Amino acid sequence: MGIFNRVLDHFIKKKTETPVTTTNNRLLAQINRYASLIRLQDERQLIEVISPDHTDSFQSMIVGVDLYNQQLIIDEFSPKIQNPTALIGQTLILRHQHNQEMIKVTCDVLGWEQQSHCLLLTLPEDVNYQPRRHELRIELTGSAPLTATIDPLYGAPWYASISNISTGGMRILVTGDLRNNLHKNKFLKKCNITLANDTEISCKGRVKAFSYHGRPFRRTEISIAFESMSEEDYAELQQVVEQLAIAA
Repeated sequence: MGIFNRVLDHFIKKKTETPVTTTNNRLLAQINRYASLIRLQDERQLIEVISPDHTDSFQSMIVGVDLYNQQLIIDEFSPKIQNPTALIGQTLILRHQHNQEMIKVTCDVLGWEQQSHCLLLTLPEDVNYQPRRHELRIELTGSAPLTATIDPLYGAPWYASISNISTGGMRILVTGDLRNNLHKNKFLKKCNITLANDTEISCKGRVKAFSYHGRPFRRTEISIAFESMSEEDYAELQQVVEQLAIAA
């Protein structure tokens, strides 16, 4: 009951004219609804924040769940941005993963508190953890090669072979050491994939993980999540993945 009592005390201070029993009933429903966010605040868990105006995601923490004003309060971004007030009016995506489940919510930015260095957001509607989507992932062999050309935001394109693929992403092998050009959540402006039937599909992407290997040859392995793929290309990719699964 620690969370309940803390939030209840905060609520009563805001609205003392409301009878405690009525407040209890109202807050019980809201605390149950926003328990996941309150727990993240209490445990000071880092959350991922995605802004449409930035190619890289940020980290933050929930510092307040204001049920009275229906606001979610988060700490300033890490890394910091120069003008947080420019975020006002934007819609942010907040994510947190726990084991095999993920909470993903969208919130509108209402304001920026200069003194506390906090962003004020709208409280989201649905805040429950959901199982992460598991797409059928195919490990590719020499008998079923697929290739890709990746255009990073800056620099020359990467020419890669694909080691595994699903409708949600892929892992590629690029000759050489690209570690200096990579970081987690790096935005990739274009991923061109040549499928087994010589059809090409394209989308944007985001780096999720990478590693360098010196043997048997120098290569960088990069895990990429697909973004902004058209419905037509998604259907084409899904068909190819299913065909590869049957042939495997």
